[in-house]
Amino acid sequence: MNCEICGAFEENLLKTEVEGAVMNLCKSCSKYGKVIGESDPGYKSFSIHGESEKQLKENYIQAIKDAAEQKGLSINELADRIKCSPKDLEKIVKGQIMPNNEISVKLERFLGISLYEMDYVSDANFKTHVEKLSFGDIVDIKRTKK
Repeated sequence: MNCEICGAFEENLLKTEVEGAVMNLCKSCSKYGKVIGESDPGYKSFSIHGESEKQLKENYIQAIKDAAEQKGLSINELADRIKCSPKDLEKIVKGQIMPNNEISVKLERFLGISLYEMDYVSDANFKTHVEKLSFGDIVDIKRTKK
């Protein structure tokens, strides 16, 4: 297993409390905190493999217009049904403003459409780089004179 501060590989790491965080550290790095005991043999570090992000579809305006037309509703009638300001809905349909979360959820539910798409961000390149970094590579440890 690797030390969470310096990245050194050791078979037996020490479970150490550093500034309130419990970390698995090598003997030399454990001096930065209070040793609690030996680390769990089944301990495994983890990394996030990807993130997803909601983004408005490029054609969300046309989707709103088409769905309202299919239901036979004008913009004012649609605004009345989903209980939002007709002026706000008109601005959304004209592309002057983007719908906030509350209005977009109401539109999606009432019209039975999806205004958002999931944009998956792969961290394949980032992951290989992160695995080589340790906590000590990122944080500057300040030493005080005694």
